[in-house]
Amino acid sequence: MIVADYLWRGWSAEEIARQYTYLNLAEVHAAMTYYFDHREEIENELIAEYREVEEWKKTHPTPPFLVRLKEQAKR
Repeated sequence: MIVADYLWRGWSAEEIARQYTYLNLAEVHAAMTYYFDHREEIENELIAEYREVEEWKKTHPTPPFLVRLKEQAKR
Protein backbone atom coordinates (compact mmCIF):
# COMPACT_ATOMS: atom_id res chain seq x y z
CA MET A 1 0.00 0.00 0.00
CA ILE A 2 2.85 2.37 0.76
CA VAL A 3 4.25 2.01 -2.75
CA ALA A 4 0.80 2.24 -4.33
CA ASP A 5 0.12 5.48 -2.46
CA TYR A 6 3.50 6.82 -3.52
CA LEU A 7 3.05 5.86 -7.19
CA TRP A 8 -0.65 6.40 -7.78
CA ARG A 9 -1.55 9.13 -5.32
CA GLY A 10 1.76 10.94 -5.46
CA TRP A 11 2.02 10.99 -1.67
CA SER A 12 5.32 11.91 -0.07
CA ALA A 13 6.84 9.81 2.71
CA GLU A 14 5.58 12.40 5.20
CA GLU A 15 2.02 12.18 3.85
CA ILE A 16 2.11 8.39 3.95
CA ALA A 17 3.21 8.52 7.60
CA ARG A 18 0.36 10.94 8.35
CA GLN A 19 -2.19 8.66 6.69
CA TYR A 20 -0.90 5.45 8.30
CA THR A 21 -0.62 6.56 11.91
CA TYR A 22 0.78 3.19 12.99
CA LEU A 23 3.92 3.83 10.87
CA ASN A 24 6.61 6.31 11.71
CA LEU A 25 8.55 8.22 9.08
CA ALA A 26 11.60 5.94 9.37
CA GLU A 27 9.42 2.89 8.63
CA VAL A 28 7.98 4.58 5.56
CA HIS A 29 11.47 5.44 4.34
CA ALA A 30 12.58 1.84 4.96
CA ALA A 31 9.65 0.56 2.89
CA MET A 32 10.45 3.00 0.10
CA THR A 33 14.11 1.98 0.18
CA TYR A 34 13.05 -1.64 -0.21
CA TYR A 35 10.83 -0.61 -3.13
CA PHE A 36 13.66 1.23 -4.91
CA ASP A 37 15.97 -1.77 -4.39
CA HIS A 38 13.32 -4.18 -5.79
CA ARG A 39 11.43 -1.87 -8.12
CA GLU A 40 10.80 -4.24 -11.04
CA GLU A 41 9.59 -7.08 -8.83
CA ILE A 42 7.21 -4.88 -6.83
CA GLU A 43 5.84 -3.09 -9.88
CA ASN A 44 5.17 -6.46 -11.54
CA GLU A 45 3.26 -7.54 -8.42
CA LEU A 46 1.22 -4.33 -8.45
CA ILE A 47 0.39 -4.79 -12.12
CA ALA A 48 -0.63 -8.41 -11.53
CA GLU A 49 -2.88 -7.38 -8.63
CA TYR A 50 -4.46 -4.64 -10.76
CA ARG A 51 -5.18 -7.11 -13.55
CA GLU A 52 -6.72 -9.57 -11.09
CA VAL A 53 -9.03 -6.88 -9.77
CA GLU A 54 -10.04 -5.83 -13.27
CA GLU A 55 -10.74 -9.44 -14.21
CA TRP A 56 -12.81 -9.90 -11.04
CA LYS A 57 -14.83 -6.79 -11.90
CA LYS A 58 -15.62 -8.25 -15.33
CA THR A 59 -16.93 -11.48 -13.83
CA HIS A 60 -18.75 -9.76 -10.95
CA PRO A 61 -20.60 -6.75 -12.37
CA THR A 62 -22.10 -4.19 -10.03
CA PRO A 63 -25.78 -4.98 -9.38
CA PRO A 64 -28.14 -2.47 -11.04
CA PHE A 65 -29.49 -1.43 -7.65
CA LEU A 66 -26.04 -0.28 -6.52
CA VAL A 67 -25.44 1.50 -9.82
CA ARG A 68 -28.64 3.49 -9.24
CA LEU A 69 -27.62 4.31 -5.65
CA LYS A 70 -24.23 5.56 -6.82
CA GLU A 71 -25.88 7.73 -9.47
CA GLN A 72 -28.26 9.20 -6.89
CA ALA A 73 -25.37 9.95 -4.54
CA LYS A 74 -23.64 11.98 -7.28
CA ARG A 75 -26.61 14.34 -7.57
